[in-house]
Order: sequence, then structure tokens, then C-alpha cells
Amino acid sequence: MLFKRFAVWGLLAATLSVMPAVAATEPGAGNAELARPSFTAEPVFRDLNLLGNWALDCRAPASPQNPHVATTAAGDGRVVETHDVGPEFASNLYHFVAAHRLDKDSVEARVLFRPGLEGEEAQTLVMRVGKDAKGVETRRTIYNRGDDGVRVRNGVALRSGLKTPVLRRCG
Repeated sequence: MLFKRFAVWGLLAATLSVMPAVAATEPGAGNAELARPSFTAEPVFRDLNLLGNWALDCRAPASPQNPHVATTAAGDGRVVETHDVGPEFASNLYHFVAAHRLDKDSVEARVLFRPGLEGEEAQTLVMRVGKDAKGVETRRTIYNRGDDGVRVRNGVALRSGLKTPVLRRCG
């Protein structure tokens, strides 16, 4: 399933133009905010306006080539994301449990993929937020580390060598 997930992102990145890669996005180790036991993701996601619906093409149906991402606040400090990749596939579920801003347009987060289910995995994720040429808000994964090591560095999926896709806010 992990390979499929990266294959989908690679396919997406290959078919779209994306924002340029951003340097120096390795997250810091030992951040005190991320070590706190309480959930801290929601305030940071609200501050960066990351809650809402995102897709590569908001008008097209959800598919492996066009995931629709719903980002909501759980009400306890967590942020919940559901990645819908179409009716033929199970959605991916993520719980963002801690987050802090790296700079004015980047966030580092601790994430649980498939929380409470077989295959649950802790990940560290860095996202860059911005706006496209038309002024639509965007977000892009710049860094991802899971149990098997670093998967995305400087906006490039290490297995495929392809840039990560830019998701746009859906109206």
C-alpha cells in the first residue's frame, strides 16, 4: 500500500507543473513543542489557513491521479485529514497530533497514518503553503519521514525522483 501511495504521488507530480523545490526543509530534532503530550496541531493549521478541502483539480472527481483532501479540526487540538482517491479505493486517514511553524509559510507536523488501525505509522511531515499564479492557496509536501526513513526531501520523492504535487484550495 505504501508503494501504491508513492506511485500515485509520483504519477501526479509527473503530470502537473509544481512549485519549485524549497531548500533547507529538514525538520529540527528535539523540538519542545512537538514533545508535549497535548495535541497542538489545530492552532497552527488554523493560523496557516490549512483547514478545508484541497485537490489538484477541485472540479474533477477524486481519483488516484486527483486526490481530494479534507482537512478538519477534531476539536481536541488534533487535525484530521481524509485523502479520497476515488470510489474504488479506501481513503487514507491521517491524524496531525502536533505542529509548529518553521517560518511564515511552512509547518512541521507529527502525523499518525491509519491511527488505531493495523499498519499505523508515525510520520514527520513538512508542508509549504503559498499561492499559485491565480492567487489560489496551495500546499505542498516538502519533507516526509516514516518508519522506513526519509521519503520526501526538498519536495522530491526519493524513490521516484519526482517533485511532490501542489494541492489547491477548493472553493
